[in-house]
Amino acid sequence: MSDNLVTTWYLQYQGPALAQPDWPADCLLMEATLASPELGQFLFSAVGNHWRWFSRLNWDYQQWLDYLSNPSVRTWVLYKGGSPAGFAELKYHPDNGEGPSVELKFFGLMPAFIGQGLGSTLLYSAIALSQQWLAATLPDNPATPFAPNIWVHTCSDDHPAALATYQKAGFKVYRTQQDIADAPENYANAALCHNYIYSRLTYFKSR
Repeated sequence: MSDNLVTTWYLQYQGPALAQPDWPADCLLMEATLASPELGQFLFSAVGNHWRWFSRLNWDYQQWLDYLSNPSVRTWVLYKGGSPAGFAELKYHPDNGEGPSVELKFFGLMPAFIGQGLGSTLLYSAIALSQQWLAATLPDNPATPFAPNIWVHTCSDDHPAALATYQKAGFKVYRTQQDIADAPENYANAALCHNYIYSRLTYFKSR
């Protein structure tokens, strides 16, 4: 593992309620309602490899299936001209005494689609979807009114504009920390996701 000091910023959304933004005619944002390890692993790698995301590189097929089958996880895929261009993964956290929250767990565009104005629209869509999800989980007349809690974290290894993009959209930093990232020394080899490939072959061979 490499000794890479990484700064992580945790941000909470403090902007207004949002409606779904309009997309160009050749774009479509669709929720993936069926648990698909193939799709989940593809999106994580296709978007994250450029920024050396590594947290799920060692997941096997069953781990992906279990995670994506959890109703607290929802994934929206952005298509442009019929091709996947990016995604937003939202994760619901139950009430911990301060009300429920939705985390923008993973978010991004594939490198080929960066710089086309899609990122900010995808982010505003993710915020609006998070607000709708939270609103649907709260009772009509809650005994304790909670402000919608939507949060995200980004780090110094992510896109250079990520932190500023979140702040421009209405997120405010509430915690900063520095850690040694346990990134694989040979990222290119780890990104081949051998564990996933072998486990997928075994998973379907047994059926």
